[in-house]
Amino acid sequence: MYVGRDRNHGHAVVCLLPPGAYRAAEAVRRGPVPGVPPVLDLSTGTEPAWVALMHTPAVSLSDVRRQPGPESGILPLEQSVRLAAEVADTLAALHARGISYGAVAPDGVWLTTARPLLMALHACRMPSASPREPGRGPEQRQGPEQRQGPGPGPGQGPRPDAGPGRPEPHSRVSTVPAAFMAPEVAAGRPSSTAADVYSLAVLLLHTATGRLPFGDGPPPVLAYRALHNRPELPDLPGELGEVVAAALAASPTDRPTAAELCRTLAPGGQDAERTPDPLPGRVVAALAVRTQAIADLEIADADAGGQADGDGDGRAPADADAHEPPHPATQAATPPTPGPVPAPATPDAPAPPTRRRVLSGLLTGVGGAALGVSGTLAWPALMRKDGRTGPSAAGGGSGTSPRVPGMPPAALWRLDDPTARTRLLPVGSADHCLMTRGDDLYGHDLRTGKEVWQLPAGGSAPPVQVPGDRFLTATREGLSLCSMRDGRTQWLQRNEQLARVLAADGATAWLLTGDGSPTGGYLLAAFDLDHRKELWRTPLPSGFGNTQLATTVGPETVVVEVQVPQQVFRDVTAVRTLAIAGFERSSGRMLWNRSYPDVHGGPASVVDPAGGGRLFLLSGGRAHAYDLKTGTRLWESQALVAGTNAPPFFSGGTLYLADDGTGPIVAVDPDTGRTLWEQTLTENLAWNELGSMTASASGRTLYLATLHQITATGIPSGKRMWQTGLAGVEARVPFQLAAVPGTLLVARPSAVVALPAE
Repeated sequence: MYVGRDRNHGHAVVCLLPPGAYRAAEAVRRGPVPGVPPVLDLSTGTEPAWVALMHTPAVSLSDVRRQPGPESGILPLEQSVRLAAEVADTLAALHARGISYGAVAPDGVWLTTARPLLMALHACRMPSASPREPGRGPEQRQGPEQRQGPGPGPGQGPRPDAGPGRPEPHSRVSTVPAAFMAPEVAAGRPSSTAADVYSLAVLLLHTATGRLPFGDGPPPVLAYRALHNRPELPDLPGELGEVVAAALAASPTDRPTAAELCRTLAPGGQDAERTPDPLPGRVVAALAVRTQAIADLEIADADAGGQADGDGDGRAPADADAHEPPHPATQAATPPTPGPVPAPATPDAPAPPTRRRVLSGLLTGVGGAALGVSGTLAWPALMRKDGRTGPSAAGGGSGTSPRVPGMPPAALWRLDDPTARTRLLPVGSADHCLMTRGDDLYGHDLRTGKEVWQLPAGGSAPPVQVPGDRFLTATREGLSLCSMRDGRTQWLQRNEQLARVLAADGATAWLLTGDGSPTGGYLLAAFDLDHRKELWRTPLPSGFGNTQLATTVGPETVVVEVQVPQQVFRDVTAVRTLAIAGFERSSGRMLWNRSYPDVHGGPASVVDPAGGGRLFLLSGGRAHAYDLKTGTRLWESQALVAGTNAPPFFSGGTLYLADDGTGPIVAVDPDTGRTLWEQTLTENLAWNELGSMTASASGRTLYLATLHQITATGIPSGKRMWQTGLAGVEARVPFQLAAVPGTLLVARPSAVVALPAE
């Protein structure tokens, strides 16, 4: 989405449309929808296709900073309910036309001085739904998108015959963060009107309280919680708690429709003449900043004069007219080729877009890629069928051009560290990511890579993420809860014995603290973040001191494991005894304490805490599974694993292994030990060249880091998607990887590159 401008200097919101959104955009164009900006123009015959909407100064809910405090939301409760009712009213109107919005999340709902707006038309779809029940069960019937044969995947562009009457097959890429995703969507089914209702219930809870009903995490984990756990709902007045719980039902058919939800949230109906409630000051301030940002771009454009992109007399070129293709959005969607010299302005190779042709990606943060980052990207140039090269061949940051199959996506941004002291942290949100450089902790804008804030790191232990774009860290003073947006401390709980934060799940954190005794023993403590009080503490067994501990939190059990210090990682000949203990989550009572001898040196184990818990470890050339309750061995894997292996990785109900040489990446069934698939590496790896594995936040892609490159493998097919390295950076240690919503961060100590995750 972009802010664009036509010949008469009128502004519009320009949405670039995938083929699956063509029919929905046509349906919106046929008549006004309350809460959706009027359609000014629509073009599905261009590449990329686009729709222009009337522009109104607006900020998304994710742009509005939350007030300090663990229980405060984005808006007061009464305004949050009113907002949800107005969004439900708009959804009901869309659903009545057979349109699912598919973007009910903080990034997809915009606040204005009047009613909220839904304008992410690129996310809208028209699933096959009954006119009588537009909000119930469309995902249980096959729509035209699903009946068609195989077609291009997400981000691969429209087929030549695609159009309003020929939509593309369903894309499994969801446009909402995992925490707002209905369980059936997380399982890979298309978005639907019932999924919109589920997402709206999460949005209401998040906006009013800052909390999420099932915490945060990858889609498979959240889908499991939504299907098997009760949502964690705070005390809500009246029928509000009941209607939110009903909208969060695991089965789509059990949820109310958007119209029913609207009637419950606003019993008196939507009054068009009602004077809107005064907006909080920070929302007004954000609207003012957004409006001023557009005005500043206009001023800068006027100062630059008309020679850069006009015809010498200050007039805009013909293609700047929003009603005459090619629209300027097509220029926004095609970043310039990386390199010191921009491509010449020819019909086949458009010139780099200027501010006159593209004002900004102010709505969704893609302007950094659209306006160009020439000279900063060292990702391999890609060759298109027409012989041209550049990020546009890979889809770039805008995600509008087809990516060459087998080639990596173009980088969104790159950050260089001349001191070579950068370390990625597995902490991030849809908007921000964290990393350390030397002794300092930095917050970066995930969309641009720009540094937003800086703090003292506070120790060697990394911070731990908690819901609500926040993180916990152990400081010299005690436990500190900080905002990921600006790094500010929301509260500080003084604790002189605090050693580190081990893990967090929902509103509970688990801490390692000293017991204050002369012998220097350590305790495991559970801490309630909402009420800022300790729930319980229990002594750790001997040997579980202030070493490198891995902590896994399950529904009933907290598992603590002693890991190998980093300096002896990948000792070819080393074996060790793995010490691991389990504690009851509710009381802290130690359930068991076991040791497993002859385990491979280095990180060689991983825990699946669901369903009572299983431990997977590498020993004797094979992977083994043990029941954590009884200690009995469940199976021994078929696949052989070398002693110099990558750390095993468990994600989405599958165990992944990798070892040195040209040995494969192996996917293992965690219930039987049976090999599901293997993917052989294309490089011959020595024992010190293997890095770690991670999965995208959506759970659809597995990434393996080595000394020279990153391999992306599709889940669950096992098909290699692409492999690539990072040019211009010396390779001394394997790549660092961090998967945050929508983005894969790849780093050396001297450089960080952000890639689209899917």
